[in-house]
Amino acid sequence: MGSRQALKFKSGSFENLTPELVARSMWMSTALAMIFALPPVGLFIGLYQSGVSIAIAAAIGFGIHFAILAFSKKISSGLVKLFED
Repeated sequence: MGSRQALKFKSGSFENLTPELVARSMWMSTALAMIFALPPVGLFIGLYQSGVSIAIAAAIGFGIHFAILAFSKKISSGLVKLFED
């Protein structure tokens, strides 16, 4: 696919929706969800299991989560390049 397509729905129109675009969108969503959620959750669980207070572990986990969200545009652009043909 040479042209870049975006998943946009205008008034329920699905003419340009191909199975390839749906599959790529699902993989992109899954990858973004894992990048945004797994590192903070892993850090939270690791800190809590090592004896740190649950409040401090949660605060650090949330902080890392929002720090990752600050770079979401760059992460998304990198994933688009990775999943392009």
